[in-house]
Amino acid sequence: MFTTQIHLKVLVMVLLGCLLSACSQTPQQCSSDIMTTWSSAHRQITEDITTLSSTEFQGRKTDSEGARLTQAYLIKRFTEMGLQSWQPTFAVPFSFQHQFSTVSGVNIIATIAAKTHSNRWRVITAHYDHLGQTASKMYPGADDNASGIAGMMAIAAQWQLSPPLDDVNLMIVATDAEEPGLYGSYALVTLLQQYPKMDIELSVNLDMIGHPDRRRAIYMEGQKNLPDFESIKPLLMQQTQLCIKTHHTNLLSGRMKKSDWLRASDHYPFHKAGYSWVYFGVPPHAQYHTSDDTIATLDIGFIVAVAETVYQMLSIDKLTKAP
Repeated sequence: MFTTQIHLKVLVMVLLGCLLSACSQTPQQCSSDIMTTWSSAHRQITEDITTLSSTEFQGRKTDSEGARLTQAYLIKRFTEMGLQSWQPTFAVPFSFQHQFSTVSGVNIIATIAAKTHSNRWRVITAHYDHLGQTASKMYPGADDNASGIAGMMAIAAQWQLSPPLDDVNLMIVATDAEEPGLYGSYALVTLLQQYPKMDIELSVNLDMIGHPDRRRAIYMEGQKNLPDFESIKPLLMQQTQLCIKTHHTNLLSGRMKKSDWLRASDHYPFHKAGYSWVYFGVPPHAQYHTSDDTIATLDIGFIVAVAETVYQMLSIDKLTKAP
């Protein structure tokens, strides 16, 4: 998640996890038992997160050796899945100004073409960069955001195996430089705007989907971009029994207060550009942006359930059209 927008004290994070069960706008029953059907996804998601959060990848800080190892790993995985590059190569570089320096970033972009020629596109984003390491600490970033990357790749693998819509193209984007300021997403949106014939129906952003609160709920923002969401929601929850809640909240200054989740991650540049978007994530927790954000703290079954739910949502034909 974008560091300067949602950085919270550790104490607040712990309290938040305990309080969020009462914070949804619409009370609903959440099952603690989720169901998944993608049998091979557990193993692959575990492998992806283990690799990305390992010491070898050095916390995946933008424009570092760890970032370059991550890019190579993602390209290898995309190639293994049979995905196609959108640009001449999977790696799409960009640069930005940060702290009086020019920094180089690289988005990794893949596509799955529609079976029939179509300008319809749906986009999934998840940032792969994290905080890197210092002389004494390495920040693994297992939940933030190796979990989102692993979930995104699981969705891509299933879409490649069983495309649910013949006339929808899928774009899969591992963004860079989210932590310092959403720069990879801004670069992606700028590039998309150079292709006005592409009908971007929806962008789905996955950021921190592996460490649920005690109610095991996934939180979603941007539901206003889905006109029939209230009808869709029960169907999505029925598929996996995964609880979907809307509207994150924070405990600040002794009172409940909404945080600016609109600007918190890579969905915001899409919002600014006028694209429809939704964002899935869990609230900040005690391991967020610490050296303790390891795979041992994650719920792999929960990540699989989130991936299956997002895939099911993306399989709906008239998703962003009013009923």
